[in-house]
Amino acid sequence: MSTSSQSGSLPTESTEVDLTRYLPQMLNQVVSRMNERLAEELRTIDLPLAHWRIIAILNWRGACALKEIRQWTVIDMSTASRAVKKLEEQGIVTRDWNATDSRARQISLTPAGQARFAEGWTIVSGFHNHVFGDLAESEQLAMLGGLENALDRLGRSAWSE
Repeated sequence: MSTSSQSGSLPTESTEVDLTRYLPQMLNQVVSRMNERLAEELRTIDLPLAHWRIIAILNWRGACALKEIRQWTVIDMSTASRAVKKLEEQGIVTRDWNATDSRARQISLTPAGQARFAEGWTIVSGFHNHVFGDLAESEQLAMLGGLENALDRLGRSAWSE
């Protein structure tokens, strides 16, 4: 391991890379482990993680098209479509034709879906506090700001431009 990696500075050459200090690798580790653990917790109430994400987005955004749900949940389209179908069969969501686009359907939470959100939120908020509860609010805001900046930069242009 190089001195720069040990001291916490960013690597300057590929031979100096310590993946425990490389932000994309660490983000991948955190997200993967959080998804695994959260999925375990949600299984206690028989709520698949993909279903939770859809329910949470609909609770936050209101009625959405499947394309919007897919963008916000970062679930591939076929998985999102199957999950919405299953949620509709369970009475958690409804799919209604969009008044402005006859090809699209708006997906909304039903009262049962709102209750399912509340049930899931109890687990998700407790999980969030377990993972991030030791961070000061200023640290959480700094993390959010950095991630928002990264998303903005990813949406604006290719890195090589």
